[in-house]
Amino acid sequence: MPIAIVAWLHATAISLVDSRTRQLGQGTVEYVGVVVMVTLLIAAVAVASKGWAPGVGDAMRKALTAAIKKATSGL
Repeated sequence: MPIAIVAWLHATAISLVDSRTRQLGQGTVEYVGVVVMVTLLIAAVAVASKGWAPGVGDAMRKALTAAIKKATSGL
C-alpha cells in the first residue's frame, strides 16, 4: 500500500510541474517565423538578382504577383 501512495504523489507532482511548463501556441509562433524567413529570403534573392540577372528578378516578381493575386482573389 505505501508504494501506491508514493506513486500517486509522484504522478500528482509530475502533473503539476507539467502544467506549469506547457508551451501552448509555440508551434504557431515557429510556423510564422519560418514563413517570415522564407519571405525575406525570396525578397533578398529578387533584389540581388536585379543587378546581375534582371530577367530572373522580373520573372520572380511576376510569379509572386500572380501567386498573391490568385491567393487573394477570394477575399
